[in-house]
Amino acid sequence: MFYKLLLAGICATTLVLAQGRGGGGGGGMGGGGGDSGGEGGGMRGGASEGAGIQMPRVVTRMDTISEMLQLNKQQKKEVKSILDEGQKEAAPVRDQIAKSRLAIGEAIQGGKSDDDLKPLVNSQAALTAQMAGIELSAFVKIYKLLDKEQLQQTRGVFPMMKGIFEGKNWNSAE
Repeated sequence: MFYKLLLAGICATTLVLAQGRGGGGGGGMGGGGGDSGGEGGGMRGGASEGAGIQMPRVVTRMDTISEMLQLNKQQKKEVKSILDEGQKEAAPVRDQIAKSRLAIGEAIQGGKSDDDLKPLVNSQAALTAQMAGIELSAFVKIYKLLDKEQLQQTRGVFPMMKGIFEGKNWNSAE
């Protein structure tokens, strides 16, 4: 029974991860940030010109982190660089995790014994720990950049680091 639940969880997780982060193609029509005007969130022309329709501003993780920590311009650049670097480091681990989950699912469906599953599960655990290490390393680098006043705000940022590199773009909208 445990393995059926484990398989169901792995399959559901795999399907969710395969969907990516929704949002559809904005094609450069959304307000990328800052002042995009009040009409159409930066979409000019057509029916939206006088309609007063406002597109909601997409809030990225960088926006959230920047606001929570009240980062200055230089700190924003450094934090973005740290997280971009972490994303590159995490990419092969993320791919291995996906393959590992599939292997576990196939082994369960194939009726493998507990002894056959144990190395697959241990491998998955090691990969998950490696990903957590990458996330924590990025957090430590960010923490070292902060001023004394900003350090108190890290309590809100720390939970955001868990799973930040699971997708292909850490800075996608939440």
